[in-house]
Amino acid sequence: TAGPLNVAAAQPRLASASLRRVAPAARSGTPFPRASPSPRRRGGSAATLAPRLLARRGDAALVRGLKDFKNLPDDLKSVNAGEMGEALAGDDRQQRTDAVVGIGGCVSCAIMTWSLVTLKDTGCGLPPGPGGLLGAAEGVSYLYVVGLVAYSAWTKAKTGSGLPAGPGGVLGLAEGLAYLLVVAGVGVGVAQVADFGALPNAIPAENGKCFSP
Repeated sequence: TAGPLNVAAAQPRLASASLRRVAPAARSGTPFPRASPSPRRRGGSAATLAPRLLARRGDAALVRGLKDFKNLPDDLKSVNAGEMGEALAGDDRQQRTDAVVGIGGCVSCAIMTWSLVTLKDTGCGLPPGPGGLLGAAEGVSYLYVVGLVAYSAWTKAKTGSGLPAGPGGVLGLAEGLAYLLVVAGVGVGVAQVADFGALPNAIPAENGKCFSP
């Protein structure tokens, strides 16, 4: 019978054999083979592609949203106050929510329009009003309109279409007006910086350009 394998004695022999195979290559100057790098996908990894893809989709969504200007006349014609009232009084929660969001968007667009016209004519926004209520309504309307545009752009990037028309077409009307006012707001803001060097203070400030507390 064969005796037990002496592993400790076999290891030096294996090592010396490996050295004998490597030594001729080292003496002849033949470079050792290198492991080929793993192939990479063209264009970068998923971690770098994802932000760029989302940015492109966001830009495309904004462009599609700006095309809603052409739909404003149709949105105005489709508004039906009776359907809005039925949705507000009905039991369908989604219809009621769409009606409330659309009505709030239209009211906010009206206040923002008043503010932008005043800003363009006087260089200042709306006055604070009694107890600061008018100024607060102005600030809320700006936030509401920007939020509506952001929600619409996100919906377009996700689904390929904008917000639904809503009960009586009020939500679609608010969406179109919001995009229009965002573009108008950017134009008025650029004109303010060009004419006065800065935008007016958003809230009353001591020695402010427009209103002081």
